[in-house]
Amino acid sequence: MRLHPTLASLALGLAVAGSSPAQTEQAASTPSQGDYRLPFADGTKVKVFDDFSTHRPPGRNDLFGIDGQAPYRVVAAAAGRIVAIQDGYSEQQSGRAAKDCHNNYVWIAHANGEWTNYSHLAHDTVSKKAGLKVGDPVKAGQYLGDEGAVGCAMLNHVHFEVAVPRSENPIDAGGFLTDNENGKRERNPRFCGVPGGFAVKGASYQARPC
Repeated sequence: MRLHPTLASLALGLAVAGSSPAQTEQAASTPSQGDYRLPFADGTKVKVFDDFSTHRPPGRNDLFGIDGQAPYRVVAAAAGRIVAIQDGYSEQQSGRAAKDCHNNYVWIAHANGEWTNYSHLAHDTVSKKAGLKVGDPVKAGQYLGDEGAVGCAMLNHVHFEVAVPRSENPIDAGGFLTDNENGKRERNPRFCGVPGGFAVKGASYQARPC
């Protein structure tokens, strides 16, 4: 995993500003502060495999591209700065406990204090195909890598989440949020272009800019 300590600390300084412990404890039922685009290239039809409530553990969204040609291109849901990358794995490990899986992922810190996560990306598509590294600024809609099924994944998809990480050691070696019991740091993503703003399991939407 590549995580720049200084950059992570700066980003998390934004993340914790103005947030009380009580607010953090309620995060599992709190909408995101920011509005995010669906994390797929413009025009991609996206289906929701699991939404914020049905995902286990709750607080995340599983999305995948349909009716197009794979590989589907994953993009940044909002402007920000990359704070962690792992795309060195290639094995699909469906059926194992999460702690035993090796997922590929990108974490992006945003100016509003929230971070977004894009997991299960295809091997080497972030660092080599997209040419990205920790510390790089990204624009909303910028290509991050390809949808994949690396790690704990039943099918090609993107595990997407919005969260407010802790100020120190925000994620562990597997790319999972620390101090996140019961999903208390998760935020329910408000998606532009999605009726009602929140993704619903089984529904399909078209990715577009905010």
